[in-house]
Amino acid sequence: MFDEELDSSPAPADGALRISRSGHSISRRNIDADAIKVLYRLYRAGHTAYLVGGGVRDLLLGRRPKDFDIVTSARPAQVKRLFRNCRLIGRRFRLAHLHYPDGKIIELSTFRANPDLESRGVEDEADLLVVDDNRFGSPRQDAERRDFTINSLFYDIAGFSLIDYVGGLEDIQAQMVRTIGDPMQRFQEDPVRMVRAIKFSARLGFAIEAETWRAMIRLAPMITRSAPARVSEELGRLLDEGAAARSLELMDESGLLEAMDFHLEAYLRIAARGGLEFDPDGKLIYRLLRRCDQQRGQGKLSRPLLFCFWVLPIALMEGLLSGDDEGDRWNTAVFDCVTRLGLARREAEMMSLTLSLFRRLALKRKRKRGQGRPLEEREGFAEALRLLEFFSAEVPAFRDEYEFWSQRLEDRRRAAGPPRPSTGLRQDVVRRPVETAERSRRRVRRRRLPGQEHTDEF
Repeated sequence: MFDEELDSSPAPADGALRISRSGHSISRRNIDADAIKVLYRLYRAGHTAYLVGGGVRDLLLGRRPKDFDIVTSARPAQVKRLFRNCRLIGRRFRLAHLHYPDGKIIELSTFRANPDLESRGVEDEADLLVVDDNRFGSPRQDAERRDFTINSLFYDIAGFSLIDYVGGLEDIQAQMVRTIGDPMQRFQEDPVRMVRAIKFSARLGFAIEAETWRAMIRLAPMITRSAPARVSEELGRLLDEGAAARSLELMDESGLLEAMDFHLEAYLRIAARGGLEFDPDGKLIYRLLRRCDQQRGQGKLSRPLLFCFWVLPIALMEGLLSGDDEGDRWNTAVFDCVTRLGLARREAEMMSLTLSLFRRLALKRKRKRGQGRPLEEREGFAEALRLLEFFSAEVPAFRDEYEFWSQRLEDRRRAAGPPRPSTGLRQDVVRRPVETAERSRRRVRRRRLPGQEHTDEF
């Protein structure tokens, strides 16, 4: 991975471990070209700037980073003046996002220090939850305030060297997820870090350090103090990064699952006792999530569809096989599941639509006369069919239903024929004829008020 060869230059005054270009495996060829341009522009403007976080960690592990984050001495307002494509976001964390035409975003943050808890007042001394983290500091302070040692490494483009303040290189070699400092304090400052620890452990195949794991078990109920939107965002990333099944196991073992979604935790307990007809061995949700993990590189599953797999077993237990023709119990269960997740409105609506269509497909409920478009033409049908595909692969009793709807979709595509080549014009726009002067006069006359004399003067 990298050698123990250190830079021949003197050690930094702040005591950081600096590894020279020849002592690590990071190459500029594997770094996004726009990220390199951003680093050089900040340096030319007189600011310090480093590549930081998961991008550095993944480069060391030989993985392809999903994104490249940058930390700098420049304040947010200074970054805004340097980059025309900059947008400042965040309250708790004031960040700069650089937007590019292909949808790519490079995130810049300013070096920060640990929050000043003493200034929050005597009544809040026992409450470590951080609600404002815009206290600027030095590179060392910024490294020490990050969540885990493996995410605290800096890559300096000026000398092509790695900078390590907290032992991140050692933990990457040992394949260990460890908090920086006291885990009890770090998880109380931001309980979402517990979900992130599970995500990194499952995705990278790293173990969670013993003291860190004990703190997670003890503080798991504190996850309810975090904003639901932040928790759902981390849960979405956890589902999207190819290790959802293992993540669920770790969440269950740590107690986080019970605190985040006690309905799913209760389902796992009931399923483990073999009390469900469609899930006799109690492992259905794990098998579904493993299928999602396998599909990660073979056609990306949408975020709402991934959340559907997360809540599907609960809805199945409540309503699919209940004999309720109108689906009232199913709809109630779906509404409760979607509401608890705290998703954005559009994602929540798409989840509800997909699960509603899934029930109709699973029970082979066709469109009746006067009920509008066929199911195959409705929004969300493709997602519902994918959900039924995975479900029927694990519950063979529903295989006929999946094949029935797949065949109907294929027949409709054949009947529609090949798609017409696009002309670049909207076919649904009816062009109005050019209005002549005589038509204009007649239109004006029709608008004449009663008793008003006619005139052709305009």
